[in-house]
Amino acid sequence: MAKRDYYEVLGIPRTATPDQVKSAYRQLARQHHPDVAKENPKAAEERFKEISEAYEVLADEEKRRRYDQLGFSGVETDFGPGGFSWQNFTHMGDLEDLLGASPLFRQFFGGFGFPGGVGGRSGSVRGNDVELTVRLPLSAAVRGAHPTLEVPRSNPCSDCRGTGARNGTAFETCPDCHGQGQVRRVQNRGFTQLLTIGECPRCHGTGRRVLENCPTCAGTGRQNTVERIELAVPPGVEDGAVLRVPGHGMTGPRGGRAGDLFVQVEFESSASLRRDGQDAFGEATVPLATAVLGGEVTVPTLEGHATLKIPPGTQPETPFRLKGEGFPRFRGSSRGDLIVTVHVEIPRSLSGREKDLLREALGAGARGSSGKREPLWRRRSP
Repeated sequence: MAKRDYYEVLGIPRTATPDQVKSAYRQLARQHHPDVAKENPKAAEERFKEISEAYEVLADEEKRRRYDQLGFSGVETDFGPGGFSWQNFTHMGDLEDLLGASPLFRQFFGGFGFPGGVGGRSGSVRGNDVELTVRLPLSAAVRGAHPTLEVPRSNPCSDCRGTGARNGTAFETCPDCHGQGQVRRVQNRGFTQLLTIGECPRCHGTGRRVLENCPTCAGTGRQNTVERIELAVPPGVEDGAVLRVPGHGMTGPRGGRAGDLFVQVEFESSASLRRDGQDAFGEATVPLATAVLGGEVTVPTLEGHATLKIPPGTQPETPFRLKGEGFPRFRGSSRGDLIVTVHVEIPRSLSGREKDLLREALGAGARGSSGKREPLWRRRSP
Protein backbone atom coordinates (compact mmCIF):
# COMPACT_ATOMS: atom_id res chain seq x y z
CA MET A 1 0.00 0.00 0.00
CA ALA A 2 1.37 3.41 -0.98
CA LYS A 3 2.18 5.71 1.89
CA ARG A 4 -0.05 8.72 2.37
CA ASP A 5 1.20 12.26 2.73
CA TYR A 6 1.91 12.98 6.39
CA TYR A 7 -0.16 16.17 6.34
CA GLU A 8 -3.06 14.21 4.86
CA VAL A 9 -2.69 11.54 7.55
CA LEU A 10 -3.08 14.11 10.32
CA GLY A 11 -5.64 16.15 8.38
CA ILE A 12 -3.75 19.43 8.61
CA PRO A 13 -2.47 21.99 6.05
CA ARG A 14 1.21 22.26 5.22
CA THR A 15 1.26 25.63 6.99
CA ALA A 16 0.12 24.13 10.30
CA THR A 17 1.89 25.40 13.41
CA PRO A 18 3.57 23.01 15.90
CA ASP A 19 0.60 23.44 18.24
CA GLN A 20 -1.82 22.52 15.45
CA VAL A 21 0.26 19.44 14.62
CA LYS A 22 0.17 18.27 18.23
CA SER A 23 -3.54 19.04 18.59
CA ALA A 24 -4.39 17.02 15.48
CA TYR A 25 -2.32 14.06 16.66
CA ARG A 26 -3.89 14.09 20.11
CA GLN A 27 -7.38 14.12 18.61
CA LEU A 28 -6.61 11.18 16.32
CA ALA A 29 -4.88 9.31 19.15
CA ARG A 30 -8.05 9.53 21.21
CA GLN A 31 -10.09 8.07 18.35
CA HIS A 32 -7.72 5.13 17.91
CA HIS A 33 -7.06 4.41 21.57
CA PRO A 34 -7.05 0.61 22.12
CA ASP A 35 -9.77 1.01 24.73
CA VAL A 36 -11.97 2.57 22.04
CA ALA A 37 -11.12 0.48 18.97
CA LYS A 38 -11.70 -2.92 20.57
CA GLU A 39 -13.68 -4.34 17.66
CA ASN A 40 -10.74 -4.28 15.24
CA PRO A 41 -7.40 -4.08 17.09
CA LYS A 42 -5.34 -4.94 13.99
CA ALA A 43 -6.75 -1.99 12.05
CA ALA A 44 -6.31 0.22 15.10
CA GLU A 45 -2.67 -0.88 15.31
CA GLU A 46 -1.97 0.06 11.71
CA ARG A 47 -3.83 3.36 11.90
CA PHE A 48 -2.17 4.33 15.17
CA LYS A 49 1.23 3.52 13.73
CA GLU A 50 0.48 5.60 10.62
CA ILE A 51 -0.53 8.71 12.53
CA SER A 52 2.39 8.27 14.94
CA GLU A 53 4.86 8.11 12.03
CA ALA A 54 3.38 11.31 10.62
CA TYR A 55 3.59 12.98 14.02
CA GLU A 56 7.19 11.82 14.52
CA VAL A 57 8.20 13.68 11.35
CA LEU A 58 6.00 16.78 11.51
CA ALA A 59 6.58 17.42 15.21
CA ASP A 60 10.35 17.60 14.67
CA GLU A 61 11.51 20.85 13.04
CA GLU A 62 14.49 19.30 11.22
CA LYS A 63 12.63 16.19 10.02
CA ARG A 64 9.72 18.31 8.84
CA ARG A 65 12.05 20.59 6.88
CA ARG A 66 13.65 17.64 5.09
CA TYR A 67 10.24 16.08 4.41
CA ASP A 68 8.91 19.32 2.94
CA GLN A 69 11.93 19.55 0.63
CA LEU A 70 12.52 15.91 -0.36
CA GLY A 71 9.36 14.01 0.58
CA PHE A 72 9.64 10.53 2.11
CA SER A 73 13.22 10.15 0.89
CA GLY A 74 14.23 13.01 3.18
CA VAL A 75 13.39 11.03 6.33
CA GLU A 76 14.13 7.45 5.27
CA THR A 77 17.49 7.52 7.05
CA ASP A 78 15.73 8.36 10.33
CA PHE A 79 13.81 5.09 10.26
CA GLY A 80 16.27 2.64 8.76
CA PRO A 81 15.87 -0.06 6.10
CA GLY A 82 12.63 -1.45 7.53
CA GLY A 83 10.87 1.90 7.62
CA PHE A 84 9.22 3.44 10.65
CA SER A 85 8.99 1.28 13.75
CA TRP A 86 8.11 2.00 17.35
CA GLN A 87 11.81 2.09 18.15
CA ASN A 88 11.92 5.34 16.15
CA PHE A 89 9.06 6.99 18.05
CA THR A 90 10.40 9.70 20.36
CA HIS A 91 7.12 11.05 21.76
CA MET A 92 6.16 8.36 24.23
CA GLY A 93 5.74 11.11 26.82
CA ASP A 94 2.94 12.66 24.74
CA LEU A 95 1.12 9.33 24.61
CA GLU A 96 1.44 8.69 28.34
CA ASP A 97 0.17 12.18 29.07
CA LEU A 98 -2.76 11.70 26.69
CA LEU A 99 -3.76 8.12 27.30
CA GLY A 100 -2.81 7.82 30.95
CA ALA A 101 -0.67 4.75 30.25
CA SER A 102 -3.65 2.46 30.89
CA PRO A 103 -2.91 -1.24 31.41
CA LEU A 104 -4.83 -2.14 28.25
CA PHE A 105 -2.86 0.42 26.26
CA ARG A 106 0.46 -1.06 27.39
CA GLN A 107 -0.72 -4.61 26.90
CA PHE A 108 -2.02 -3.86 23.41
CA PHE A 109 1.05 -2.06 22.13
CA GLY A 110 3.53 -4.15 24.08
CA GLY A 111 2.57 -7.06 21.88
CA PHE A 112 4.02 -5.49 18.75
CA GLY A 113 7.03 -3.78 20.22
CA PHE A 114 5.75 -0.43 21.42
CA PRO A 115 8.30 1.24 23.71
CA GLY A 116 7.52 0.59 27.34
CA GLY A 117 5.05 -2.24 26.65
CA VAL A 118 4.62 -5.09 29.06
CA GLY A 119 6.19 -8.45 28.52
CA GLY A 120 9.71 -7.44 29.50
CA ARG A 121 10.38 -5.20 26.52
CA SER A 122 13.04 -2.63 27.29
CA GLY A 123 12.06 0.39 25.16
CA SER A 124 12.30 4.11 25.66
CA VAL A 125 13.52 5.16 29.08
CA ARG A 126 12.88 8.48 30.78
CA GLY A 127 16.03 10.58 31.06
CA ASN A 128 17.71 11.46 34.35
CA ASP A 129 16.78 14.55 36.31
CA VAL A 130 19.26 17.41 36.67
CA GLU A 131 19.76 19.34 39.91
CA LEU A 132 21.23 22.85 40.09
CA THR A 133 21.54 25.62 42.68
CA VAL A 134 21.13 29.33 41.93
CA ARG A 135 22.10 32.16 44.33
CA LEU A 136 20.12 35.39 44.15
CA PRO A 137 20.12 38.70 46.05
CA LEU A 138 17.58 38.98 48.84
CA SER A 139 15.61 41.53 46.81
CA ALA A 140 14.71 38.75 44.34
CA ALA A 141 12.46 37.26 47.03
CA VAL A 142 10.40 40.46 46.80
CA ARG A 143 10.31 41.24 43.09
CA GLY A 144 11.08 37.83 41.65
CA ALA A 145 13.88 37.17 39.16
CA HIS A 146 14.63 35.59 35.79
CA PRO A 147 18.21 34.29 35.98
CA THR A 148 19.75 32.51 33.00
CA LEU A 149 21.02 29.02 33.80
CA GLU A 150 23.43 26.77 31.92
CA VAL A 151 22.02 23.26 32.06
CA PRO A 152 24.08 20.24 30.95
CA ARG A 153 22.20 18.11 28.43
CA SER A 154 22.79 14.86 26.62
CA ASN A 155 21.08 15.08 23.23
CA PRO A 156 20.89 12.74 20.23
CA CYS A 157 24.02 12.94 18.08
CA SER A 158 23.51 15.38 15.20
CA ASP A 159 25.48 13.23 12.73
CA CYS A 160 23.83 9.86 13.30
CA ARG A 161 20.55 11.29 14.67
CA GLY A 162 20.85 9.15 17.76
CA THR A 163 21.21 5.79 16.03
CA GLY A 164 24.88 5.33 16.94
CA ALA A 165 25.58 4.22 13.34
CA ARG A 166 27.75 6.08 10.82
CA ASN A 167 25.62 8.57 8.86
CA GLY A 168 22.58 7.18 10.64
CA THR A 169 22.30 4.31 8.17
CA ALA A 170 25.07 1.82 8.99
CA PHE A 171 22.82 -0.65 10.81
CA GLU A 172 20.59 -3.59 10.02
CA THR A 173 17.56 -5.24 11.54
CA CYS A 174 18.63 -7.48 14.38
CA PRO A 175 18.71 -11.07 13.08
CA ASP A 176 17.90 -12.55 16.50
CA CYS A 177 14.71 -10.64 17.33
CA HIS A 178 13.84 -9.55 13.77
CA GLY A 179 13.49 -5.95 14.84
CA GLN A 180 11.17 -6.61 17.77
CA GLY A 181 13.75 -5.89 20.47
CA GLN A 182 12.63 -8.91 22.49
CA VAL A 183 13.03 -12.64 22.26
CA ARG A 184 10.72 -15.43 23.40
CA ARG A 185 11.92 -18.65 24.88
CA VAL A 186 9.83 -21.78 25.42
CA GLN A 187 10.73 -24.40 27.99
CA ASN A 188 8.91 -27.71 28.22
CA ARG A 189 8.24 -28.86 31.76
CA GLY A 190 6.34 -32.11 31.71
CA PHE A 191 2.91 -31.45 30.31
CA THR A 192 3.32 -27.68 30.47
CA GLN A 193 5.26 -25.09 28.57
CA LEU A 194 6.92 -22.05 30.14
CA LEU A 195 7.05 -19.00 27.87
CA THR A 196 9.42 -16.18 28.81
CA ILE A 197 9.83 -12.89 26.98
CA GLY A 198 12.91 -10.75 27.56
CA GLU A 199 15.16 -8.14 26.04
CA CYS A 200 17.13 -9.25 23.05
CA PRO A 201 20.73 -9.76 24.25
CA ARG A 202 22.24 -8.87 20.87
CA CYS A 203 20.55 -5.49 20.21
CA HIS A 204 19.65 -4.70 23.84
CA GLY A 205 16.06 -4.00 22.94
CA THR A 206 16.67 -1.60 20.05
CA GLY A 207 15.63 -4.02 17.31
CA ARG A 208 18.67 -3.26 15.16
CA ARG A 209 22.36 -3.99 15.05
CA VAL A 210 24.92 -1.27 14.32
CA LEU A 211 27.34 -2.27 11.57
CA GLU A 212 29.66 0.73 11.86
CA ASN A 213 29.81 3.11 14.80
CA CYS A 214 29.31 6.82 14.28
CA PRO A 215 32.74 8.49 14.62
CA THR A 216 31.25 11.63 16.16
CA CYS A 217 29.65 9.99 19.19
CA ALA A 218 31.65 6.70 19.13
CA GLY A 219 28.44 4.73 18.69
CA THR A 220 26.71 6.07 21.80
CA GLY A 221 24.20 8.11 19.84
CA ARG A 222 24.57 10.96 22.35
CA GLN A 223 26.34 14.32 22.49
CA ASN A 224 26.92 16.39 25.61
CA THR A 225 25.80 19.99 25.24
CA VAL A 226 24.90 22.96 27.43
CA GLU A 227 21.46 24.54 27.23
CA ARG A 228 20.83 28.10 28.36
CA ILE A 229 17.37 28.58 29.84
CA GLU A 230 15.69 31.44 31.68
CA LEU A 231 14.32 30.42 35.07
CA ALA A 232 11.24 32.22 36.40
CA VAL A 233 11.60 32.74 40.16
CA PRO A 234 8.28 34.07 41.50
CA PRO A 235 8.12 36.60 44.35
CA GLY A 236 7.82 35.18 47.84
CA VAL A 237 9.97 32.09 47.29
CA GLU A 238 11.50 30.84 50.52
CA ASP A 239 15.22 30.37 50.93
CA GLY A 240 16.10 26.77 50.00
CA ALA A 241 12.94 26.23 47.94
CA VAL A 242 13.23 23.88 44.95
CA LEU A 243 11.64 24.83 41.62
CA ARG A 244 10.82 22.15 39.03
CA VAL A 245 11.23 22.80 35.30
CA PRO A 246 9.65 19.85 33.40
CA GLY A 247 11.44 18.42 30.38
CA HIS A 248 14.79 20.19 30.84
CA GLY A 249 16.73 17.28 32.31
CA MET A 250 18.69 14.66 30.42
CA THR A 251 17.10 13.26 27.27
CA GLY A 252 16.18 9.61 27.70
CA PRO A 253 17.92 6.85 25.74
CA ARG A 254 16.14 5.21 22.77
CA GLY A 255 13.94 8.22 22.24
CA GLY A 256 12.75 8.41 25.84
CA ARG A 257 11.38 11.69 27.08
CA ALA A 258 13.65 14.05 28.96
CA GLY A 259 13.84 14.19 32.73
CA ASP A 260 13.15 17.31 34.74
CA LEU A 261 15.33 20.14 36.01
CA PHE A 262 15.23 20.88 39.74
CA VAL A 263 16.67 24.21 40.84
CA GLN A 264 17.28 25.03 44.51
CA VAL A 265 17.03 28.75 45.21
CA GLU A 266 19.39 30.25 47.78
CA PHE A 267 19.35 33.94 48.73
CA GLU A 268 22.48 35.86 49.61
CA SER A 269 22.64 37.13 53.19
CA SER A 270 22.19 40.84 53.84
CA ALA A 271 24.27 42.84 56.32
CA SER A 272 21.32 45.04 57.24
CA LEU A 273 18.26 42.76 56.97
CA ARG A 274 17.28 39.22 57.86
CA ARG A 275 14.20 37.17 57.03
CA ASP A 276 11.78 35.27 59.21
CA GLY A 277 8.81 34.03 57.20
CA GLN A 278 7.12 37.02 55.58
CA ASP A 279 8.64 39.55 57.99
CA ALA A 280 11.98 41.31 57.60
CA PHE A 281 14.05 42.49 60.54
CA GLY A 282 16.54 45.34 60.64
CA GLU A 283 18.30 47.71 63.05
CA ALA A 284 18.90 51.43 63.25
CA THR A 285 21.07 53.55 65.55
CA VAL A 286 19.87 57.07 66.47
CA PRO A 287 21.69 59.85 68.34
CA LEU A 288 20.79 60.43 71.95
CA ALA A 289 19.27 63.81 71.14
CA THR A 290 16.97 62.25 68.54
CA ALA A 291 15.85 59.59 70.99
CA VAL A 292 15.13 62.26 73.64
CA LEU A 293 13.67 65.02 71.48
CA GLY A 294 12.30 62.98 68.57
CA GLY A 295 13.11 63.23 64.88
CA GLU A 296 13.58 61.12 61.77
CA VAL A 297 16.10 58.51 60.65
CA THR A 298 16.64 56.74 57.33
CA VAL A 299 16.53 52.93 57.50
CA PRO A 300 17.29 50.32 54.80
CA THR A 301 14.38 48.32 53.37
CA LEU A 302 14.12 45.41 50.93
CA GLU A 303 13.60 47.80 48.03
CA GLY A 304 15.73 50.79 49.05
CA HIS A 305 15.31 53.11 52.03
CA ALA A 306 12.48 54.53 54.10
CA THR A 307 12.11 57.33 56.65
CA LEU A 308 11.34 56.19 60.20
CA LYS A 309 9.82 58.72 62.59
CA ILE A 310 11.29 58.62 66.11
CA PRO A 311 8.92 59.98 68.77
CA PRO A 312 10.31 61.93 71.76
CA GLY A 313 11.41 59.80 74.66
CA THR A 314 12.16 56.68 72.59
CA GLN A 315 13.81 54.05 74.75
CA PRO A 316 16.76 51.92 73.61
CA GLU A 317 15.87 48.62 71.85
CA THR A 318 12.39 49.84 70.93
CA PRO A 319 10.99 47.95 67.89
CA PHE A 320 9.14 49.88 65.17
CA ARG A 321 6.92 48.18 62.58
CA LEU A 322 6.74 49.36 58.97
CA LYS A 323 3.61 47.82 57.50
CA GLY A 324 3.86 46.11 54.12
CA GLU A 325 7.65 46.46 53.85
CA GLY A 326 8.34 42.74 54.37
CA PHE A 327 8.30 39.78 52.00
CA PRO A 328 5.31 38.88 49.81
CA ARG A 329 3.37 35.69 50.34
CA PHE A 330 4.27 33.01 47.78
CA ARG A 331 1.62 33.16 45.04
CA GLY A 332 -0.34 35.64 47.13
CA SER A 333 -0.97 39.37 47.30
CA SER A 334 -0.22 40.16 50.95
CA ARG A 335 3.15 41.24 52.30
CA GLY A 336 4.76 40.99 55.70
CA ASP A 337 6.20 43.85 57.73
CA LEU A 338 9.63 45.29 58.39
CA ILE A 339 10.50 45.43 62.10
CA VAL A 340 13.29 47.86 62.93
CA THR A 341 14.91 47.79 66.36
CA VAL A 342 16.25 51.20 67.43
CA HIS A 343 19.53 51.48 69.32
CA VAL A 344 20.38 54.76 71.08
CA GLU A 345 23.90 56.06 70.55
CA ILE A 346 25.44 57.27 73.83
CA PRO A 347 28.32 59.74 73.29
CA ARG A 348 31.61 58.64 74.85
CA SER A 349 32.83 62.19 75.74
CA LEU A 350 31.19 65.59 76.14
CA SER A 351 32.54 69.09 76.57
CA GLY A 352 31.63 71.11 79.65
CA ARG A 353 29.14 73.18 77.65
CA GLU A 354 27.53 70.04 76.26
CA LYS A 355 27.23 68.57 79.73
CA ASP A 356 25.54 71.71 81.04
CA LEU A 357 23.09 71.74 78.15
CA LEU A 358 22.33 68.07 78.66
CA ARG A 359 21.73 68.62 82.42
CA GLU A 360 19.47 71.52 81.63
CA ALA A 361 17.53 69.57 79.05
CA LEU A 362 17.15 66.60 81.36
CA GLY A 363 16.46 68.69 84.49
CA ALA A 364 19.45 67.19 86.26
CA GLY A 365 19.15 69.34 89.43
CA ALA A 366 20.07 72.64 91.02
CA ARG A 367 23.44 74.37 90.71
CA GLY A 368 25.32 76.68 93.09
CA SER A 369 26.08 80.34 92.39
CA SER A 370 29.44 79.31 91.07
CA GLY A 371 27.73 77.27 88.45
CA LYS A 372 28.90 74.08 90.03
CA ARG A 373 26.40 71.49 91.12
CA GLU A 374 25.76 71.62 94.89
CA PRO A 375 26.26 68.49 96.98
CA LEU A 376 23.04 66.85 98.06
CA TRP A 377 23.79 67.37 101.78
CA ARG A 378 23.90 71.16 101.29
CA ARG A 379 20.54 71.41 99.55
CA ARG A 380 17.81 72.89 101.70
CA SER A 381 14.10 73.10 101.27
CA PRO A 382 12.77 76.64 100.77
